[in-house]
Parts: sequence; C-alpha cells; structure tokens
Amino acid sequence: MGKFIIKKIFLVKCLICTVFSGLIYLSFRIDLIYKNDVNILISFIIIQFIIWSILFFPKRKFISNISYNLFIIVFLNLLLTPLFHFITFDVPTRQPNYKIIKEYNGGFFEGMFFGKHFISSDEKGYRTNKKIDYANKNENTLRIVTVGASTTEEGITDDDKTWSSLLGANLEEVTDKNIEVINTGVAGLRAVHHYITLKKIKKYKPDVVIFMMGINDWNDHIVDSDKKYFIPIYEIKYNFKKSILFKTFININKQIHRKIINKRSAGNGKIANNPSPELSPEAYLLPQINSLYKRKIIKKFRPRGVSKDYQYWLNLIINECKKKDPICLFLDQPTAYKKNISSKLKKRLWMTPVNQDYTLSLDDLISISTVYNSWLKQKVTDSKLNFCLLSNKIEANTSDLIDDCHFSENGSKKVADVLTRCITLSLKSILN
Repeated sequence: MGKFIIKKIFLVKCLICTVFSGLIYLSFRIDLIYKNDVNILISFIIIQFIIWSILFFPKRKFISNISYNLFIIVFLNLLLTPLFHFITFDVPTRQPNYKIIKEYNGGFFEGMFFGKHFISSDEKGYRTNKKIDYANKNENTLRIVTVGASTTEEGITDDDKTWSSLLGANLEEVTDKNIEVINTGVAGLRAVHHYITLKKIKKYKPDVVIFMMGINDWNDHIVDSDKKYFIPIYEIKYNFKKSILFKTFININKQIHRKIINKRSAGNGKIANNPSPELSPEAYLLPQINSLYKRKIIKKFRPRGVSKDYQYWLNLIINECKKKDPICLFLDQPTAYKKNISSKLKKRLWMTPVNQDYTLSLDDLISISTVYNSWLKQKVTDSKLNFCLLSNKIEANTSDLIDDCHFSENGSKKVADVLTRCITLSLKSILN
C-alpha cells in the first residue's frame, strides 16, 4: 500500500513537472526558435533543471528543500510576469526639459520646412502646447493626450507646428474651454508601448486620448515575418524576457560587464566615456533614403492579416478604451505608399523596412499598410469606438510628407484640420 501511494505521488509530481515544463517552454519558445541568444538558452536549461529536480532528489532533505523553493520561485516568476512587465516596463520619452532651435534654409527639407523651429519638451519629456499642471486640472480645461511614435512626436517640427499643437489651437477657436495637449509620441514606439502609455497617463486625467499607430508595428512584422506563434496570447503575455528572473539576470550581467570595462579603462589610465552626439535629421536620413532603388535584395511579403503581437496589444488598448474614461479616438497611419506617389517622394523612402539590407516592393508596402489601416478601422468601429479616417487625406508628395510617413509643415496642418473636423463632428459634446 505504501509503495502504491509513493508511486502515485511520484506520478502526480511527474504530471505537474510535465505541464509546468511545457508552459515554461512556451514562454521561451519564440526566443529559442527565432533568436540566437545564448543567455536565453542557458536560462531555459537552468529553469528546466530546477523544475525536474524535485523528482531527482526526493530523499535528500536539504537538497530537496532547495529544489522545492527554487521550483516555487520559478512558478511565481511565470505567474507574475504580466504584472511585473506592466509595472517595470519603461516607455521611452524625450529628454526632459529639452530645448533646441533648428533652422531650415532650403537644402534637404526645401519646400517642406521653413525658417527657425523651436523644439522643446517639458519636465516629463512630453511636448505640450502650453505649460501643464499635471497635478491639477480645472473644470474648464479639456485635456488631450496624443499617443504614437515619430509621426505623433514630430521631433524635428516647431512646437507650435506639430499636428498636436495645431489641433489645440484649432479647438480653442471653436470652444471657450482651455485646451491642453500633451504629446507623448516618441520615435520607434509600437502598440505595446501605446498600451502602457494609456494606462500610465490616466493619472493626469485626460479627457481625450488620440492614437496614431501602425507603421512601426508593420515594420516589425516585416522583419519578423517568419515568426509563428503556437499559442499567441500565452506566448506574448508570459514571454520569459518580460519576467523578474530575466530582468534580474540582465541587470547582474550589466553590472559585471560594467565593472570589467571600468577595470580595463582604469588599467589603461582612461575613462570609459563614449558620448553619442545628437545626429542632425539630414545626417541621419541622407545615407538611408532611396531604399527602393539602393537595396538590391527585394523581399516579397504580403500578409493577409496583422501580426499576433499587434492584435494582442491593440485588443488590450481597445478593452481599456471601452471603459469610456478617457474617450479614445483612433487615426489610421498616412503613408507615401500609394500608386500615385510623386517621383521626388519615392526617392526619399527609407522605411521599407528600417535598418535592413533588403526592401519590399512598393506594391507590397501598399499592401501591408492597407492591411494594417483597414484592420485598425474595422476593429475600432466594431468596438463602437471613435475612428477618424486620415490616410486618404494626406497626399503622397513632398507637399504633405518628407518621406515614408513623416509630415511636412503643410502635412501637419492637414492632419490637425482633419482631426479638428472629426472631433467637432463626433465628439461635439466634449467641447460644450
């Protein structure tokens, strides 16, 4: 009888280890298959050993206790990964209290930007249309937060000429309310960043949150076109790289690496200091433009739908917006990817995709941008949230765009005007 009970306990343990081991594998799966990362592989092997060690050392009390404690730690690490990711995930912001004057006198931006542009950020790293008292908001204030990437940030455009700021000026003409606009956009951000931003800016009591998103997500989709999930929701939500153990391991690794570098620098009598001066827009873009013609490798990619990552994070944003506080308004992403693109603008394209040695054809770029914009519109309207069609209002020429998706001065004004009409028509009540 005793042997039967022991055998039954062993089988139960074996089942628990098998299930847990499988869940851990799924949390590592994408990085194990698609990333050549030795640290991930080592972490996976160590964690699998910890899981199965509760079967290996049942009779050695001291070692067994250690095994069970480590097992519990690994279990809690997996369970708490989504919460830990939300709490610790830092969405990039602009440098706080940033100020610079950029002067455009023809050249690379001729006909797109004019004269001196004053570009700044406040103490939180946001671009605003006026001084914001984040801790307080009076009753007559309508506070708008714009969320997105570089097409929202407009990092090389004058504070008063971004579409966010122009929208504030437009709305102040049609209402007696004090319009405050907080622009949280930063180049390179994707839907995962926008979701965290939405959650974190709620403490500032915004009335309206405006999202412009898409191009960085579809660029990520292009680059990771071979990535296939087995159980998407689980693998994204519980990805090991978002966990406490991984972050702890990375921080320890960084500290060791930093000490080694400092020791070597001290031995050489030198201080390890490698400043990276800010690159001018021209210096950054000139080597990259004309990618449709410069890149000799042409990759074919026409997905039928958006990526699983984009679906996952957009669904979380939608669910948050359904709470109706604040009101959410979504814009699709205007691009230069159109059949009637001007020859001048076509030679300025570089995000086809970014930082790769290959390019998609213009037809494939048109296809993927259409897929993402159409999916966003359908998802938002099906959820009975507010959507503003913008992509067909911006022309594929250098009057409206400076490259694949970034707005000229005229383009920013168009965006603000279209958005103003959308708000005054569909969100009229908030202006009263």
